[in-house]
Amino acid sequence: MLDLRAMHKVKKGVVPAAGLGARLYPMTKVQPKEMLPVGGRPMIYYTVFEAAVSGLEEMYIVVNERKDPLRHYLEGGEFEKDLQGEGEGGRISSPHITFVDQPAPLGSGEAIYRTKEMVGEEPFALMMPDRLLFSAHPALAQMIPVYEHFKQDIVGILSVGAGEAKAFGNVGILQAMQLEEGIVEVRGFSGKSKDPLILKEREKVLKTAGRWILGPHFFSYLERTRGGKQEWDDAPALQAIAQERKVIGKVLEGTGFDAGNPSGYQAAKEKFEKISPFLSQKGAK
Repeated sequence: MLDLRAMHKVKKGVVPAAGLGARLYPMTKVQPKEMLPVGGRPMIYYTVFEAAVSGLEEMYIVVNERKDPLRHYLEGGEFEKDLQGEGEGGRISSPHITFVDQPAPLGSGEAIYRTKEMVGEEPFALMMPDRLLFSAHPALAQMIPVYEHFKQDIVGILSVGAGEAKAFGNVGILQAMQLEEGIVEVRGFSGKSKDPLILKEREKVLKTAGRWILGPHFFSYLERTRGGKQEWDDAPALQAIAQERKVIGKVLEGTGFDAGNPSGYQAAKEKFEKISPFLSQKGAK
């Protein structure tokens, strides 16, 4: 008999980490973007730590041969040592990590699609490793209860003002309707753009935070929106889901950073180095 409760339990995460890191060049000429330091730890640390304290059991991290330093960090014991240095006593259980190879940089959509058979018929968390949240509660820990309540695709969102805008790109600006405090219904969002995000004084926008909880139907949207371009992006599939299905947005508590661009990376470094970035385990699960 089909267990409907199990269908809405989020146990798996997908991390596309095979990109070139072009926005952070020349820093990424020397090492992968995900290994650039923030607050004394590589950027990838925060993504896997978030998954661990949010209760994920399996993670599929899409990489290529240029990401060997990332693999060595996560497999060689250094990450585990960093992870067990967190918390207030007690051991944190790390998710089981499977590395998925993407030989050519064909886009985030192609990277995510490579995990289709592993995800199977379960919901999964889509986590962009260059998006960081400074908060007492990890993004996924805030989103999972909302997903289990609404049983709909969920996107984590940030409220971004004029003073923070320069650290973010134009992609992922939401059109949304408020349902209740901190919860919106997403009607659509902007696609990729190289233009900087410029806001007027006191103007605010809602923006995707690089965290989604999606059902397995997402892979059929990826197939449908692939198009004829060489780069297979995930944004058209996410846009189609927002237009055709009811997508719920959770406004995240905390300060978010797009650490994939120079301004956002520098802002994240400054914030995380002034105040301890490490998140409390309390309330994470």
